Amino acid sequence: MPLRYAMQGIALLGDYTADATINLGVFVLGGTQEARNAKLATVSWIGCGAVTTLIKGIVDRDRPDHLQSSRWDSSFPSGHTSAYFALAMVYGTKYPRLIIPLAVVGAGVAYSRVYLGEHYPTDVLAGAALGIGIGWLTLKLEPQLRKIPFLR
Repeated sequence: MPLRYAMQGIALLGDYTADATINLGVFVLGGTQEARNAKLATVSWIGCGAVTTLIKGIVDRDRPDHLQSSRWDSSFPSGHTSAYFALAMVYGTKYPRLIIPLAVVGAGVAYSRVYLGEHYPTDVLAGAALGIGIGWLTLKLEPQLRKIPFLR
């Protein structure tokens, strides 16, 4: 039972509320560059959330525990995993010393979703790939995104 509680705690690191809180903390508590990076990470996170939700609605895969509320809450891909990796890709690129810790925590988030019976392994693999891909795309589009006044 203690392992289940640990997995629930780790899974929270991919929760949208936790992601938003961490990102807001970086924005508020960091300097000017950290605030700029937090804004870029937010774009990645929101974009990834939108794409993840769209894919969930299209695929409509039952969760292993069969406890989804609608097709938009279906199993594939894992929203916790994609959201975490969208942020981690941006922060890991901006702060290279964080790459390994971010990857380890991301693997924990992904594993916890399978362990808790919320997702199949392919759901979390797709979520990780989606988050990394959207994070990468956000970084590639950074020069264009910085032209938007809010993102300067």
